[in-house]
Amino acid sequence: MNLCKPICIAENKKANVVIVAREFKRAAGILTEYLNKITDAEFTVQETTSVSPGIVLRKADHGTHGFCYRIFDKDIVFEAGNEQAMVYAVYDWLERVVGCRYYSRCYEYIPFDANLTVCFEEYGFSPILEYREILYRDYSVPEFAEKHKMTPCSKRDENWGFWCHSFYTLCPPEEYFETHPEYFSLHEGRRVGEKAQLCLSHPDVFEIVLRNLKKHMEKKPEARYWSVSQNDNGAYCQCDKCRKMNERDGSPMGSVLNFVNRIAGQFPDKVISTLAYWYTRKAPAITRPEQNVHIMLCNIEANRGLPIASDEKSAGSRQELLDWKEICSNVFLWDYCIQFRNLVSPFPNLRVLGPNIRFFVENNVRSLFSQCNREIGGEFHELRGYLLAKLMWDPYADEREILTDFLNGYYKQAGPLILQYIDLLHDEMEKAGGELNIFGGPLDAGDTWMREEVFRQYEALFEQAISLTESDREVQFRVNTAAMPVYYAGIVLKYGNREEKIQRIRRFAEQARKTGLVMVEEWKITADKFITDAVAELE
Repeated sequence: MNLCKPICIAENKKANVVIVAREFKRAAGILTEYLNKITDAEFTVQETTSVSPGIVLRKADHGTHGFCYRIFDKDIVFEAGNEQAMVYAVYDWLERVVGCRYYSRCYEYIPFDANLTVCFEEYGFSPILEYREILYRDYSVPEFAEKHKMTPCSKRDENWGFWCHSFYTLCPPEEYFETHPEYFSLHEGRRVGEKAQLCLSHPDVFEIVLRNLKKHMEKKPEARYWSVSQNDNGAYCQCDKCRKMNERDGSPMGSVLNFVNRIAGQFPDKVISTLAYWYTRKAPAITRPEQNVHIMLCNIEANRGLPIASDEKSAGSRQELLDWKEICSNVFLWDYCIQFRNLVSPFPNLRVLGPNIRFFVENNVRSLFSQCNREIGGEFHELRGYLLAKLMWDPYADEREILTDFLNGYYKQAGPLILQYIDLLHDEMEKAGGELNIFGGPLDAGDTWMREEVFRQYEALFEQAISLTESDREVQFRVNTAAMPVYYAGIVLKYGNREEKIQRIRRFAEQARKTGLVMVEEWKITADKFITDAVAELE
């Protein structure tokens, strides 16, 4: 039985409610802006009012990011403990109750109703994940990130002094290596100052890192998190003292965690973060992180085609998290949703996002960073970001429902065809064994889920989707963008006759120009070079 009492918000483009907000002025401003767009009515914000009905924004403890909204008597009441959580509440209500959708930075759906009346059941939620960040260009914009209740990157900048890979910032080789090579890794029989690590058993290194860290903290006293962590390479120190610590712990993390624990002891009011990455992913057998030490585990070796919790190819990554869970109650997980060497290529990992995030949170992960494409674009970046955001907020949400809602809203009449493509692509990848490598590409699947026979089915589905959207140029632009990975794969695999190859290159090049695509491989290959090389092969 629905006991909800309808509330009339606007009637004939005239506001029927007052927004009451003593504290949450930014959230009230967002609510006013959207209600104006939805109803074409002008709404006022007051600190107090006896007028009813009203939309009341008031302070109440629902956790750091949690909130609640409900109909109380004749009013709509929003509750949250801080401004950011109230902003989340407003965007959530506009989406869940009113029907807004925030598909991408360039397109959101705002319904119009000059006679807006709402009726809804009470909704309250506080997320399991305390930190939620997605590395896509759209989500680097705080205003867009918070529409999806993600941690805005500005908050990371405010709260973090160093994010990761800080050893050489804290003990620079250009300053010390020439006079003190012993401060740096003894690796394969010689001291290395370039693309290596620190000698963490040397007493002078501890004093230098401590001194420099204090200087950085003085410049940014408001930052709570400070990463004291390895550089992005595998050349760790093999000197006798470092080796003994590592042997005692059964992992090169032994020397790192011992060092980081000592640093953390000097800063009890800060959180000292360190990476469990590359050679340090294996948890130490004996050493335990101090209370204020933050473990950032990177599951870079995991297979991306099947759920980590059950896939034998991910047994190592699965065990790493389970081992860290035993000694760390709040794991920060650095996950990967990217194919580094082929940024625009098909990457069918959409079905594992939900199962993986559920596995993470059920094993003490309370902070999740998803490394996607830091460059412009990337395969299904709008869809994947949207799906990730919804699942980071609520890992138990229905991912199929989210997926179809996005496809039908963003690609409109072409949505069902793109869903067919996604299902076929994932089905074929799973039938081939479900192996998906973040350093892989189309050539790896040329005999399986990217073989020419099935590739032509992918291409045909997009041809139909593009044809369906001829009357709507904006939607057709989005469909053409979604088709780019298929064209890219066809170019790499060199399918078809010369005319087909030219057509594929032309379509890819045209859409790359329109979308501003710069890179097709991280750091190395630009879109222009990829296109130029593809054309040159035909001449």
